[in-house]
Amino acid sequence: MKLLYDLTIYIYFFLLRCVAPFNEKASAFLSGRQHFFWLEIPEKDSQTMRYWFHVSSLGEFEQCRPVIEALKKEQLPIEIILTFFSPSGYEVQKNYEKADWVGYIPIDQYPLAFQFIQQINPDQAIFVKYEFWLNHLQACFDLQIPVVFFSVIFRTNHIYFGIARKLYEKYFRSVTQFFVQDQKSADLLLQLGVSQVNVVGDTRFDRVITIADQAKSLPLIERFAQQEQVWVLGSVWPADMDVLSSFILKEAAKNTQFILAPHSISADSIDYFQKRFPKAIRYSQIADRVDLKESSILILDTIGLLSATYKYANYAYVGGAFGAGLHNTIEAAVFGIPIFFGRSPRNLKFNECQELIFEGAAFDFDDLPEFMSHFELLNSDPLNHQKAADAAFTYTRSRQGATARIVDYITKRF
Repeated sequence: MKLLYDLTIYIYFFLLRCVAPFNEKASAFLSGRQHFFWLEIPEKDSQTMRYWFHVSSLGEFEQCRPVIEALKKEQLPIEIILTFFSPSGYEVQKNYEKADWVGYIPIDQYPLAFQFIQQINPDQAIFVKYEFWLNHLQACFDLQIPVVFFSVIFRTNHIYFGIARKLYEKYFRSVTQFFVQDQKSADLLLQLGVSQVNVVGDTRFDRVITIADQAKSLPLIERFAQQEQVWVLGSVWPADMDVLSSFILKEAAKNTQFILAPHSISADSIDYFQKRFPKAIRYSQIADRVDLKESSILILDTIGLLSATYKYANYAYVGGAFGAGLHNTIEAAVFGIPIFFGRSPRNLKFNECQELIFEGAAFDFDDLPEFMSHFELLNSDPLNHQKAADAAFTYTRSRQGATARIVDYITKRF
């Protein structure tokens, strides 16, 4: 089975090399891994603890970030080595100021993994969620480097508990500590004979609470959001608009305000939303407008504002479920507002979606009539709206604390 794994890795990277001349992402993926790039990493100071954090991409980085930042607040003599698997994550966070070095994880072949880990010489290797690169893990074991995983969530249909059970069982048993999101994940590990498991939850809750508590005012958004009812629609795609555009146009005519944050802010994407809502104004145009009353729809044509914008909302819609995949729901829920999103089997991958629905804080739907029935239930009775808003706020706050438990373990291990 391990030979098959190694062969799969070889074929995957061979195919990447074949398409790299024609694919920008594949080219970036390979160029960042050339010429023993890890040799540029300085040798570790003998008086310093060095932690190696590895994430796949931006989503996992957001889970990793609160742990790194909590470690830095401890004011210990530490260094942070941060690696990404995906160029989309690396390119956005390559200048992350809390890390002492940011780069890629090498191709998962044992000689490369061993040389890389020997060079960085971490006191602990810390992986987020599903980054089970077996050759890197084996190199850590051979070099006697403790390995920690956190924010892991397992399901019975994962390959680790199916056809590849025997393979992963060996590696999982050698991991020093797993911090998992729920008891089901712990039980699945226990079935493999893995007992070094703690259930601590998801560090993303700590991250979004920090963001909410530190959210700055957005004067231009405040200029726009003057009506009693404001919707923020985050990370929306054309497929979301296919369902909701008639509702948006109808309610906008009644002076309900809508702030749309497209998933992509490319020129083509912004043009699509502008054509769909011809009277909408763009965020980049607000500063030049004296009177904003001519439009009730605002398009966020910039990045980095969505999470802080949710605080101005009475309702939130989180996009993606009707297409590529649901975006971050707790980023909105943390501000204590009712959440709406499309129904999709892929939502089952996210515990928070089902839990928010169960708590009465979120509502999923297949089509516009079902959406309207949920919306009218809340909108017709302020008490119903307040119950949903309170449930969202309570849900997110009740799940904070994973970061502190992980950091406590990491710092007290030695």
